[in-house]
Amino acid sequence: MCDSPNIGAMTCVDAILSAPPLSGLARVTSVGGNREVTGVYLAEQFADLEEAPQGCLVILGRVASLEATDYRFDMALRWAALGGVAAVAGFASGCWRPPVTAVDIAVRAGLALISVPAELELTALLLTVLAEVGGGPALALTRANAGLDAVEAAERLGAGVDVLCEMVGQSLGTPVDASFTAPDAHGDLAIAARLVLRAAADAAARLADQQRKARELPIRSRSELLAELLISESALNEDLLDRARHLGVPLSGWHVAVRIEADNLTVVAPDEIARFELLETVGQLALAAAAATGETWYLSRLARALVLVRMTSGDPGAEAGRRASRTAARALESISAKYPALLLRAGVSTPHDGPLGLRAAAAEARGAVSAARAGGRSPGVSAHDATGIQRMLMEWYASDSARAAVSTQLAPLERLGGAQSMTAIRTLAAFLDEQRSVTRTAQRLHLHRNAVTYRMRRITSLLGVDLDDPDQRLALQLACRARLLH
Repeated sequence: MCDSPNIGAMTCVDAILSAPPLSGLARVTSVGGNREVTGVYLAEQFADLEEAPQGCLVILGRVASLEATDYRFDMALRWAALGGVAAVAGFASGCWRPPVTAVDIAVRAGLALISVPAELELTALLLTVLAEVGGGPALALTRANAGLDAVEAAERLGAGVDVLCEMVGQSLGTPVDASFTAPDAHGDLAIAARLVLRAAADAAARLADQQRKARELPIRSRSELLAELLISESALNEDLLDRARHLGVPLSGWHVAVRIEADNLTVVAPDEIARFELLETVGQLALAAAAATGETWYLSRLARALVLVRMTSGDPGAEAGRRASRTAARALESISAKYPALLLRAGVSTPHDGPLGLRAAAAEARGAVSAARAGGRSPGVSAHDATGIQRMLMEWYASDSARAAVSTQLAPLERLGGAQSMTAIRTLAAFLDEQRSVTRTAQRLHLHRNAVTYRMRRITSLLGVDLDDPDQRLALQLACRARLLH
């Protein structure tokens, strides 16, 4: 065979036969593939072979092809060999099988015999071979047209990049890889190759985008469904349950939730568009980290928080919370690796069963984040209070009388307004939790002891309470914890 069939090197017999438009042609002799071809010649009768120019590829007409079975063809082939013909092609139904004597003559002369499918139209065949031999604009247009047809066909099929490369490579007659860089080519063929490869690169981008959307559609649909289930205050209806079944979300099983928030989200992403894009990326990082554990997790986005939910058909047991905490830690590590500036918190729930259990798990995860933030804990993973203290507190605070009592007790601090009121409530909560130790309160809130003393003097003055009274201390402690859970 001749050297590599790169675009621009289509001069030998085998290179011409490898051209996409001539893929139906086949060499039937073991020799002659590397013979240089300088032209094309039509032989309507055997006598024409004697006049064939040196280096040409002779195409026998249909009548001559049918008659190429006896000594007359052998004699004509000898004259062609003496004249330096590169190859002789004949039409045949199936593969052309010249006489053994003719094959022997061709082999000894190093001349190629080529089989041409009977259904090919002669004039089109001549023009195609001529274009391959002569190169120039005609061949460039032929290759460009075949390449663009291949690109369109690949897009219609929704093919992957590998298949697209294979189809385009076949049309151009040279291998094409996913980089879509121009092959070895010169002149008009180089322009044609660049044109086709640019179209192929654009098609590859569109195909990749379609495949990405196809992969993400179920994930986004589940995410939207979960958000609707968690945000809606109405009872679960059959429509939601049907959608869950259709999307493969096992609402009837057991659920453990992990809620992820960033304390400084608005600082890292000041505008809404930036926050949306950031949360989209962060959500995918968290979901990938959770899925890497081998467990099935679902992702939803609620306002500026992300919620991961693990669903199982049976009770996951007492270890479920600890496993979820480890998964949450992996998710935070994965996010922090890409966005180290984010101050991330994750709250982990206990397991709950059934559709309503999904909401309960999400509420617990949110409560764990709120409690950790209210308690002045550093960012990281916080589990829901397994002993039930927070749950009892939340249930108590849900009553109107409890809310009224808390509001009355903390009213003087609430009137400070905005950040001042919350700072005062957090300081009082930490002071009471630390059993009125100024030193431990200062350490917990990262303040100087004098600052804690000053704040507490002002807070007790505003509240008008006696912190030496255990009943008043307990009432204030419950009020602060309930208020900070809100």
